[in-house]
Amino acid sequence: MIVTMFKRTIIFQWLTAALALAPAAGYAYLGQFSRMMSDDYCQIALGKEMGAWDYMIYKFNTWAGSYANWFFKGAMAPLDTLLPRVMPALIILLWLVGMSWLVFQRLAHLKIEKPRWALSVMIAALAVAAGIHAFYSPQSFYWYAASTHYTLPLALLTIYLALVFWLAQRPRPSWWAVIAGGALCFITAGAAEMFTVFQAVFLTLCLLASFAFLRPSVRRPYALVFGIGWLATLMGLVIQLSSPGVYLRAASIVEAYGQPNRGLSAILSETLSRSLGYIEDPQVLAGLIMLMGVGLLVMLIHCEPQAALGTSKPVKLALPPLWLGLMVQLIFVPILWLHTSDHPQLLGRFSVRYMTAIMLNIVFLLGFLVLLWRRNRINIELQKRGHGLLIVGCAAASMFAVVLLAFIRTQDMHSRASAYLTASFLVFLGMIIWQLLPAPQTTSARKIGLLALFVYAAAAVCIAAVVGAALFGRGGFVAARTLAPGAYLLNQWC
Repeated sequence: MIVTMFKRTIIFQWLTAALALAPAAGYAYLGQFSRMMSDDYCQIALGKEMGAWDYMIYKFNTWAGSYANWFFKGAMAPLDTLLPRVMPALIILLWLVGMSWLVFQRLAHLKIEKPRWALSVMIAALAVAAGIHAFYSPQSFYWYAASTHYTLPLALLTIYLALVFWLAQRPRPSWWAVIAGGALCFITAGAAEMFTVFQAVFLTLCLLASFAFLRPSVRRPYALVFGIGWLATLMGLVIQLSSPGVYLRAASIVEAYGQPNRGLSAILSETLSRSLGYIEDPQVLAGLIMLMGVGLLVMLIHCEPQAALGTSKPVKLALPPLWLGLMVQLIFVPILWLHTSDHPQLLGRFSVRYMTAIMLNIVFLLGFLVLLWRRNRINIELQKRGHGLLIVGCAAASMFAVVLLAFIRTQDMHSRASAYLTASFLVFLGMIIWQLLPAPQTTSARKIGLLALFVYAAAAVCIAAVVGAALFGRGGFVAARTLAPGAYLLNQWC
């Protein structure tokens, strides 16, 4: 009773929020040790000399069409050597504002009342920290020249998403807010070519999702704001492609790296291989597991134990995660079997480690088919034996998921096999979370599950789009720092 009362006090709520801010504050503090390097010297010097507008025109005509990036750097240039130290803290501040507002909107939708702001700050702070940890390269955050290309616009895009959900809750659209959202998208679309590719694909998926998943009565504000944001992004992409500097830089890249291979089959194959490698990156997984821990912490603090265990509903084996698991296994069948190992040992095509992934795929396929076939019988046993059998089953699945993750991390495997095992690990975790959700058959729970699946799928598609665009434009060169938005989105799906 005393613990329950303490949990509901304002002091406890804001204390947990302050503790959650510690990792993000740590990243901001580390940013104080950033210094100017490489492109920073010429960019800051020219920005101070020319001013924001003239510097933007100069770079637009000679190097790249990222108009918002060049204007911002020209405007901030008077800060000189202070800029690399200020930028990480500024990005985190904007990111926290946007993410806290976004989480606040979602908690309001879930009817969570009193501790909403403290809970929003706590979740947002840990989400931002996990996202920074998930970046494939520290250059995305700590190198000034790269942070304005890929991380600063990501923080602004988070504010835009929060604005979208805020507008959707209003009885009638606020046109100044709609215009502000379009302006934000136009600004972020001018950050970098690769970020514009990410944003165009992401907003396209959001627009399609608003038509696919939302009822006509609630679809209009989402479709309106996403549509205007998409048009603003398209306008930014057209402006960038019209830049003379883009073609001058492309010529210099060809001179330095050779003519890129733009054959469709070669690009698709290389895009698939590299994207799978990025999707299963250890840092992304570590951040994802951290956010799952946040979710469990929130559930323990703010949910009643009876609701968390779902004791008010009959115990059943949920059907949606079983179908999801089967679909994931089927998707990876051709991906796994169409590969040939460098040192084949089995069937004339596969190494022993790679064959392990194929055997697991066969076992998991059969397992999910058996569970779907015998689901009714399993549900009868669950109702006879109560929640004890369900908890034991979830514990066993958790242990298996941890063993699977350990196997992934300790084996030097091809990216296809590693990505498959990672996807299987996430499916097992998703099944456990779904089973422990209160009233998993409710409409709200189904929407949350669909949203999580959409974010994960959107992240994978966005990463593949950026990788494919980089391979098309630069041959075999893909800079890891350009994938920061996709890594963050992939990290946030839970």
